[in-house]
Amino acid sequence: MTHIKTIAILATLDTKGPEAAFVKSRIEASGCNTIVLDTGILAPRDSGGPQADFSADDIAKEGGEDRAVLIARSSEKDTRNRGIHAMCKGSASILLQLYHQGKINGVIGLGGAQGTEICTYGMRALPLGVPKMMVSTVASGQTPFGIYTGTRDLTIMHSVVDILGLNSLTKRVLANAAGAVVGMVTSDYEEESTRKLKVGITIYGQTTPAALAIKPQLEARGYEVFAFHCNGTGGKAMEELAGEGMLDALFDLSTHEITDEIFGGIHASDDDRLIAGGLKSIPRLVVPGGLDLVTLGELDSVPEHYRQQPYVMHNPHITLVRLTSSQMIQVAELMAQRLNQAKAPVVVAIPRGGYSFYNRDGLHFRNPEADESFVKTLKNSLKPDIATVEIDSHVNDPPFIEAILDLFEELVHKAGLKGGS
Repeated sequence: MTHIKTIAILATLDTKGPEAAFVKSRIEASGCNTIVLDTGILAPRDSGGPQADFSADDIAKEGGEDRAVLIARSSEKDTRNRGIHAMCKGSASILLQLYHQGKINGVIGLGGAQGTEICTYGMRALPLGVPKMMVSTVASGQTPFGIYTGTRDLTIMHSVVDILGLNSLTKRVLANAAGAVVGMVTSDYEEESTRKLKVGITIYGQTTPAALAIKPQLEARGYEVFAFHCNGTGGKAMEELAGEGMLDALFDLSTHEITDEIFGGIHASDDDRLIAGGLKSIPRLVVPGGLDLVTLGELDSVPEHYRQQPYVMHNPHITLVRLTSSQMIQVAELMAQRLNQAKAPVVVAIPRGGYSFYNRDGLHFRNPEADESFVKTLKNSLKPDIATVEIDSHVNDPPFIEAILDLFEELVHKAGLKGGS
């Protein structure tokens, strides 16, 4: 017998009642069941909305607040923020419970700015692979999506017009969204079981040639490879997946996100970078790929003091600035501080020929003195059991690639990991 899929619907039923009812009807007409979560905070319920399986009171309580108290204090300046925070936490907790109980297979939400905040917060609590669809009024080019998607596989659909009643356009948009999430949960794809070790590798424009050569060689050696583009979110996603047990080892080729973190670059990581995986006993090979530069925006936006350093206009929207010796020392100190916390084997591989595309003999970012300051500081700051191996090659050249592949194999063996196809 085919198992009937169930989709959770998140909506503020004080303002989005008819729209939620329409989505519910479309999903159920497609043969799926629904569970409705009412994330509305203060106002009375819309009479045109569906019956909630989890009321606003239930969700607020799960999030640590009494909705009656919030209503009584509605004129106080912090009440709305408290309410949104409670609905975020409550929705996330309930969705995760429903998922682990096998009661939902996917989720769809609809809302404006506050509704999008609440719904996507809840969706981000669910594991990767669980279908997540958000119909939002703020899903436009004027809004940064990272605050809503985070590191999760969350799909956002722009509602175009405000979600304020049903008309021919909103019905079409909502019907498409409902059809999309139904399609996702009813997909017959089944993941193949494998005993291969799962390896996360970090890639950045400055190290792309190396990553493109390394990935197939890792796969040929029997690993399953997950590549993360280190634009701030990529490194964070890798650390999170390692912490969640979805990765067995880290091939950290491109660690430049901590440089952007220190010096205000646009691809900055958070303070879990280089830490989270290690705290979960995940072995890590570390390469200072791209650590020698900070990634900034358009040249006109680059602070004047950075323009005194060598820079390259990577494209019309990105300017790369080479770090000085003193700045490289700061990077080494932070890297060592974080790597020293690891509870699994770590090895650092240094490409003496340069860390990035432009850091090569004869090119604009070549500065052996600055790189040597980094290496000296790193060696002096790392714990004795973290080896630093220097290789006379550029990060993107075959001798370095071959050497770090062998180092990675030794690291995996030292960690006691065993894989297979």
